[in-house]
Amino acid sequence: MKKFVVGLSSKVNRACKILLIACFVFAFVAAVYQVFSRFVLQSSFVQNLLPMIDFSIFNLSWIEEFIRYMFVWIVFLGIGMVYKDKGHAHVEILHHYLPPKFKSKLTVLIEVINSAAFLFLIIYGWRILKFTSQQISPSMGINMVWIYCSVLVCSLICLLHALVHVLELSNAQEAKVETIQTTAVDENSYLGHEGGR
Repeated sequence: MKKFVVGLSSKVNRACKILLIACFVFAFVAAVYQVFSRFVLQSSFVQNLLPMIDFSIFNLSWIEEFIRYMFVWIVFLGIGMVYKDKGHAHVEILHHYLPPKFKSKLTVLIEVINSAAFLFLIIYGWRILKFTSQQISPSMGINMVWIYCSVLVCSLICLLHALVHVLELSNAQEAKVETIQTTAVDENSYLGHEGGR
């Protein structure tokens, strides 16, 4: 089960990277096209050079909305990726001054609190999707569910990564206990061997 969850987390993170790069590329190309069509094709120089062509048809009204929605998805996919790598800003003062035996407990508590927040966002994100299922975007004419589901997808991804973090912490604790037990057994066998002499 642990291997499946860890593997799923890695695959989801890889898919998020691909989607994020795709969103960046689409947003970049759309932004470049918008600037080119507005400031080059609509310029007086081009209009005087080719007066027979109406370049206003190349100025697409839905591009700005498309770029905005791409950035929404970029942000929420990025949240999941940064959470996977534990890259979010956090206050470390309590963690810094705690004794070592309490540090892992605090980390688990933080992951539990984060998981509760992600569950809250999943539940209410689903309700928001039901509420916004009748809304259509003004320029592109797409259902707003496709935009608002970024919150739900991000929360599901972060919940999966939080579960992996908890599993990694439990594995580290088990490995630490095994190391201590192995060291104790080695010391006892060494003392027994020395006593036999």
